[in-house]
Amino acid sequence: MPMRPAVALLLVALVVASSAAAKTPVRAYTISFTGNGTEQQSDTRKNIQDSGVCDSAEHVDATATLAWSATWTRFRPGKGSPAPATRTSGSSIQGSDVKDACGLDLSEAPPGWVGQTSCSASLAMSAGPSLAVSRKTSTVLVLAVSAPSLVVPVGAGCALNVRNDQFTGHVSVSQKKLAALRKGQSLTIPVGTSHPGPGDVYATSLDCSQPTKPYDGYRTADQCSDQLSWSGAVKVTRAS
Repeated sequence: MPMRPAVALLLVALVVASSAAAKTPVRAYTISFTGNGTEQQSDTRKNIQDSGVCDSAEHVDATATLAWSATWTRFRPGKGSPAPATRTSGSSIQGSDVKDACGLDLSEAPPGWVGQTSCSASLAMSAGPSLAVSRKTSTVLVLAVSAPSLVVPVGAGCALNVRNDQFTGHVSVSQKKLAALRKGQSLTIPVGTSHPGPGDVYATSLDCSQPTKPYDGYRTADQCSDQLSWSGAVKVTRAS
């Protein structure tokens, strides 16, 4: 049975449209995540005798300064993340450890207790940054980013576990704004503890105290606080 002209024209139109869609390249973007922040920990441990007298105390202070940049080129939503170019220069830690007689004359402290040390070192990267699509709808694209994980090098003498889980964020990007970008144009979204994204909850203040029970005539009273803040930006640039 011969094909009707209208049906034939419809099939041709569908084939042409399908071919054009197949040739339309998926847009690629350059995603950059930059940031800087600080984490400061102050810890005072007092060794108290059974009589209630404190004759020795240790005061440990450490401040970590973090700075990073990560750039993913040729990123296509839903196609996986290419390997990023990463920098963490400027990330460092400084600290001090003072042992005294808990306010008493230093001669009242146990033998060999009194002393003071300091430390200063560059932080080392233990894991790279990450970029992923957290959610994608017809109206919005939500990107999840995390900064490079940084640690205090072994032997540096500073006591601080960097809270790397806090240096993460989510950004919500309008699909309409993405579609309107011309090649080379960008969108910049602020992130950080003052700009939480969808689902982001930051613990900027943490009680890190670890008091101990009485042992061998002493107990340890511990007052420790950890303060953290950071700010940054995610920049989305149309690459093609």
